[in-house]
Amino acid sequence: MKKISFAAVAVTVALGFSACSETWDDNPVLNTHEGQLKADFLNVPQMQSGQVMITESNKTANFNLTCSQPDFGYAASAAYVVQLSLTEDFAKYEEIRQRYYDCAQINPLYSDVASSLEKLSGVRSEADLPLPYQKVYVRLRAFIPQSEENTQYLSNVVWYDAISADYLAIWVAGVPVNLWVRGDMNGWAGPDFDDKATTPADWQFVTGEAEDSWTIKNVTIEPGQGFKIADNQWKDVNLGSEDDAHSVVTPGENFALKNDGGSGNLKVASTFHGDMTVTMQEGNYYLMLTPAE
Repeated sequence: MKKISFAAVAVTVALGFSACSETWDDNPVLNTHEGQLKADFLNVPQMQSGQVMITESNKTANFNLTCSQPDFGYAASAAYVVQLSLTEDFAKYEEIRQRYYDCAQINPLYSDVASSLEKLSGVRSEADLPLPYQKVYVRLRAFIPQSEENTQYLSNVVWYDAISADYLAIWVAGVPVNLWVRGDMNGWAGPDFDDKATTPADWQFVTGEAEDSWTIKNVTIEPGQGFKIADNQWKDVNLGSEDDAHSVVTPGENFALKNDGGSGNLKVASTFHGDMTVTMQEGNYYLMLTPAE
C-alpha cells in the first residue's frame, strides 16, 4: 500500500467528541501532521526551586505539573506523558510509561522520577547511591491516543532545580531477593529454619533480566517431590497450585500460581533439570520451567 505523505498539507481526521461542557460543531476534525511538533504548553512547576530527596519512604509521593492543550483543532481527549533529562537539549532522556489525561493533574510518582534519574545517571547498584542533587529538565509529549503517530506534540522545557535519590529505584538483574523454592527436595528449608537440609542460597531467587521476573539456575526436581515458592516467613508470598488436581507444572508452559497459605504443592511429572523463573503480570504470579539444553 502506498504511504500517504502529510508533509505538504495538514490532513484532518474525524474523531469522537471529548468529554467537555463546551458545544462543538457536529463533525469536529483533528489536525494531523508528521513527526513531533513543538509548542509551548507546559507550565513552570510551582515547586521548581528547593531540594527534593527521593527515598524509600516517600517514593509514593507525587510531583505536580500542569499544562494547556496544544492545538489539535478542537478540545480533544488527549494523553500526556512525562519525559526527563539531565540536559536541556534532551540528547538523552527517559519517558515515564504512565499516561495522564488531565492537564491539571499530571502527577508523576517520585519512584518513577527516581528510576528515570538513576537510568540517566548510569546507576547499577546501591554503591552508586545516593545521587547528587542535580537539575532535572522536564517536557511533555502530547498526542491523541486514537491517532498517536500523527498527532504528537513536544512541549517547552521546564526544570526542577535539585532532585536526588538515595534508594535503588531501578530494576537490576542478579540481585538476591527474599524468595525461595521450598519443598521435599530440600526438607522445606529456608532462612528461618535452623535445621537446613541444603544451603538456602542454592534455592534462592535472584532478579531476572526482565522487570518483575526472578530466576534460579540449574534446579533439579524429581517426580513426587512437592514444592512451593515463598518468602522467608511464608507471609507476603506463598505460591502454589490452585488445588491438587491442577498441581503439575509442565516445562516450557506458563503456570499460573495461587498466592495464599491454602495453595497446594507444586509437582513435576518427570525429572526436571534447568532454570526456574517466576514472573508477575498485573499482580498475578506465573512459573516457567525451562529445561537445560
